[in-house]
Amino acid sequence: MTCIALSGYYGFYNAGDEAILEVIIGILRRHLPEVELVVFSADPGHTRRTYGVEAVSRTHLPSIVRTLRRTDLLISGGGGLLQDTTSFRSVAYYLGIIELTMLMGKKVAVFAQGMGPLHHPFARQWVKRVLARVDLVSVRDSQSARFLTELGLKKEIRVTADPVFSLTPPSQEEIEAFWRAKGNWKEKKQPLVGLALRPFPQETSYGTEVLETIAKACAYLEEKHNARLVFIPCHLQKDLPLARQIASGLARQSMIIDRDLSTREFMCLMGGLDLLVGMRLHALIFAVVSGLSFLALPYDPKINAFLSRIGKEPLPPLQELTPDRLRRDMDIALSPKERKGEELGNKIQDLKNEVDKAVLDLLALISRSR
Repeated sequence: MTCIALSGYYGFYNAGDEAILEVIIGILRRHLPEVELVVFSADPGHTRRTYGVEAVSRTHLPSIVRTLRRTDLLISGGGGLLQDTTSFRSVAYYLGIIELTMLMGKKVAVFAQGMGPLHHPFARQWVKRVLARVDLVSVRDSQSARFLTELGLKKEIRVTADPVFSLTPPSQEEIEAFWRAKGNWKEKKQPLVGLALRPFPQETSYGTEVLETIAKACAYLEEKHNARLVFIPCHLQKDLPLARQIASGLARQSMIIDRDLSTREFMCLMGGLDLLVGMRLHALIFAVVSGLSFLALPYDPKINAFLSRIGKEPLPPLQELTPDRLRRDMDIALSPKERKGEELGNKIQDLKNEVDKAVLDLLALISRSR
């Protein structure tokens, strides 16, 4: 039986990474119904129950070694794993897993990853050295491919799309059932505006100023548009305190999602909104797949990479964000013309096809390893 190990930011209850895992598992099972999948997870029990796969602790070396001994392929990614903005430990962990796998003579695919930023010179050289020896490198956007080329990586770099673009949007019946269960099916005259915010990786005066601007814009949405605000923490541990902080300064009671949602629940949540204001990348992808109008707040280069991927113009740096500009953008996004949603159906289908093609490349690796 074919065995594939999956390494990523899994088991941390981050909505985007959990959606990536769900999509990868689904696609692999569609192509290889009998495949054995083992996930390196921060919460193996949750991963087993949620996805019906085997899972081992991502930090328990004996379990990792036992898994790699019998695996045919390690898939590293997707997501933004090889970056040192949050911590150098991220680079060290994921490269360490890759090197251990190659040491055992096993196949390795770096799959649909967003690359960088890498600030530390040693991290840049380490990534270049390791990726030069893996069997397949695919990235989720052309900016990541350019980043690796500028690092001096001398091998084919395949550009695919983020796996989350492969999600199927829920039906209107599913959406209404989700919202009615919460007792919050909207009044037609009151727009629902979602906010998927995150704290900045490092606390800075710049980050504080941006969040103050966003807080003022939230008050404007209530006053000018009579909007009901829905705060959507995509990573509860990190995002929920910020959501509560901003909501506490508003005149009206906002709705705060204060529990972990499944990927399907996130999609149903998005389906009931009129607008998403998002910093979190995968919240924006959920919005696009759902046909929802959105405003992206590019706190990180990956947000502009995402916009380019769907054929949108990149936005100015977030430090140039002003209350006037944000209010103007919200007015436009909530106008009757814009509230019909984004017409990106053909583009999304193209991105889904790219993901499927990238998976076929993975399957070709497996067939050569037998």
